[in-house]
Amino acid sequence: MRVLRKNRSFILIPAAPFHFDGTFHKPSHFPAGMDDWQPGVYWQTIRIRSKLIGLRIEDCGRRRSPKLKVTPKLKVTTFCNRRLDDSEIGRLRDELRWRFDLDADLRDFNRRAARDHRFGPVFRKWLGMRASNAYDLYGLLIVGVVLQNATVRRTVQMMKSLLEAFGTRLRFDGKELFAIWLPADLERVSERQLRAMRIGYRAKSIKRLSTDFADGKIDEHALRSMGKQDARDELMKLYGVGPETARIVMADAFHDYGAFDHIAPWQQKIYSRLFYNRAMVPAKRIRDDIRAQYGEYAMLAVGYIWEDIFWNRTTERIPWLEKEIRL
Repeated sequence: MRVLRKNRSFILIPAAPFHFDGTFHKPSHFPAGMDDWQPGVYWQTIRIRSKLIGLRIEDCGRRRSPKLKVTPKLKVTTFCNRRLDDSEIGRLRDELRWRFDLDADLRDFNRRAARDHRFGPVFRKWLGMRASNAYDLYGLLIVGVVLQNATVRRTVQMMKSLLEAFGTRLRFDGKELFAIWLPADLERVSERQLRAMRIGYRAKSIKRLSTDFADGKIDEHALRSMGKQDARDELMKLYGVGPETARIVMADAFHDYGAFDHIAPWQQKIYSRLFYNRAMVPAKRIRDDIRAQYGEYAMLAVGYIWEDIFWNRTTERIPWLEKEIRL
């Protein structure tokens, strides 16, 4: 375990409106052990130029009178055993702004959401929430792979095994969190060794992805600058990346708020309950109805409604939802 010391701090100003807890904590995401949250405060690990860094991000929004509107303001405190220079702080600023979509202009979406008679209260509750992602592209793809064809409980078990075997445990600010391994760290790990960790066919996908990233065949920043469809096409060329993993990456990592083109079977059951109050509705009907209503913001709108039910789950038992996620 590495113990990290407090380093430098800086301020980030997100575009308003901004919902801190809704952006930095997603109850629907499985607990991966690489971040933590409490109301108004978020912790995660990150790499900048191969340096392992711990982060504490605090909601420091200030209320302006007389209308009591909130001016978004985030205080970021870094933890690292070597002082971060200005260029590294600059890279970190840019990376956080991208991963959490801090510059998103959601005014058009908010206007549309305000006219939604059924889910308007949900959109108002989470006004300013972003689709966000704490990981780099490699890390998110690994998460996507372990999510494939598995219950949430099974996914948690697989990710825990992988992190304990190859990740780095960091202690900072009273927290113990994992940093995911570098792709090159798996160079000498065979597919057979990975399978022995009870991750099944996913071992081949993880091995191939790690090799491609280690060899420099994938450039995350180049993908960020591509058009949405071109970026999706490039992702689909990667071994083990299917329509659902590509959808996750496009929505969370590339902020494609219209990326509602695939519905996994377990999601279909939840969408059927949320939108139709029925046990099962055809996936095509769900997709077509959502696209017709929310257009280029289909995935973002679904994300608000989806996360709202999982936030509700933190304070009340929802039997039909428990049956589907089995966590």
